[in-house]
Amino acid sequence: METEVINFAGLQSKKVEYGDVTRLSGRNGQGKTTIGTAPVWVLYGTDMFGNKYNPSPTNYEFDRVFASTILQLDGVPMKFAREIEKGTNSFYINDVPTKAKEYEAAVAELFDKDEFLSFYNPIYFFGRHWTKQREQIMKYTTPPAKKEVFQEMSRTDPEQKPKEITLNPAAVKLDELMKKHSLDDLQKIHGGTGGQKSKLEKQHIAAQSRTKTLQEQLDKLPASSGENIESLQALEKELREQIRIADELPAKANEIQRMQYELKSRIASQQDQIAQSKERFLVLHGELIEDQCPTCKQPLDEKAVSAAQETKDARVAKAREAHQALIDKRNELETELAAIVPIDVGDLPKQVREFEDQLEVVMTDIRNQNARAQLEADVAAAKQAETDTLASLKESVFILDAIKSYKAKEAELQASKVQSLFTSISIRLFKYVKSKGEYEPDFSIQMDGKDYLALSTGERISAGLELTEVLFKQSELICPTFIDNIESYTGRVAVYDQLITGRVVEDQELKIEAEVALR
Repeated sequence: METEVINFAGLQSKKVEYGDVTRLSGRNGQGKTTIGTAPVWVLYGTDMFGNKYNPSPTNYEFDRVFASTILQLDGVPMKFAREIEKGTNSFYINDVPTKAKEYEAAVAELFDKDEFLSFYNPIYFFGRHWTKQREQIMKYTTPPAKKEVFQEMSRTDPEQKPKEITLNPAAVKLDELMKKHSLDDLQKIHGGTGGQKSKLEKQHIAAQSRTKTLQEQLDKLPASSGENIESLQALEKELREQIRIADELPAKANEIQRMQYELKSRIASQQDQIAQSKERFLVLHGELIEDQCPTCKQPLDEKAVSAAQETKDARVAKAREAHQALIDKRNELETELAAIVPIDVGDLPKQVREFEDQLEVVMTDIRNQNARAQLEADVAAAKQAETDTLASLKESVFILDAIKSYKAKEAELQASKVQSLFTSISIRLFKYVKSKGEYEPDFSIQMDGKDYLALSTGERISAGLELTEVLFKQSELICPTFIDNIESYTGRVAVYDQLITGRVVEDQELKIEAEVALR
């Protein structure tokens, strides 16, 4: 790499040809950091921490600000340059004027800005927001496989081999559910204010309340008579039949009275006919046989008298027969009248009231038993609904607990994978939120038990170099590394491209030493 600057911050003109190791030294204000900043400004227009940067000199007059950097890309040199002249920015690639967007696109094809700055300036990473830090670290590690998480969730012995592990119920359940839904979708389905757990909790409370209300209503019902419902229904039918019969008795009594009156009238009429028949019979029986012809007054012979006697006898017999028929008819009517049993309706209203009172008692018992049976069925259904809702609620809670367990184990495995990349640095990727009982994404770095902000300058450089080494190994991106204030660091330096250091040396002018390693 080669850098040239003109009127760049405090440097009027300087050209640096970097070796494998380039040492910048001198007292403060000599331009060590400025030289380190120049390549970054050329590429991105920022300082080494990604902040907007204006390198225009403030202590002398100048006509333009210029900086260029030559990079070796797969052995081919490529020159990038940026210039400010009379407030106008100009960009060059291989000395060819280039539009700003084309220039930015060409740089972006080479490096991701955050990756480059993290590699070039080991301190840059630690100034980023923790979410960006976490994202960059996680970029180079793959999440643990679902199968691995399930096995580790189910592990009962640290010495168990994966094939010896039997998945526990939580893992089995999640394995089944995750065939249709992602873990996040399952969390949404069952968790949160609109999830199944919240809904089922409310439904369970409502089910308990309904069961309690129905049970109280059941307890308030009067005690049963002890008769089974079938017997009560048979008694109801019997009483209704008796009431129906009783209701029909007055009409029947009237009908019997009418029949009696009619029969008595007919008997009286028949008796009159018998009396008239008797009179006619007596008259007929008392008739005398004339011995002379009533017309010619001539005496009748014995034969004629005998004939007249026979005629009379025949008439008497016929009259006697007719009279007897009238008597037989009268006797028949009297027999029919005597067979009629009169109906006494004097106590009928009282009997009907008694039947109705008995029926009301029976019906009340039937209604109570029906109400009890219905309430018992409602209570049973409510209890079943309560049981079913509770079972569903427990299932939802079980799933949410399984998700927590999965995420916790996944976080543990992920953190272990990331941590295995480092030796001195401790990385925290998750934090446990006690109020939620869950692990949430987080990021922090410690070294020797101290947070990054509590580290000395040398320790910060050490932490940055270890981080940079890991990032180099994982990304396989090769670019220079600049370490400022190297005098504060006494440890090992492992980089995969050119190393540039800045060292403060009192009372010394800027000194640039480029060293080429033996190959």
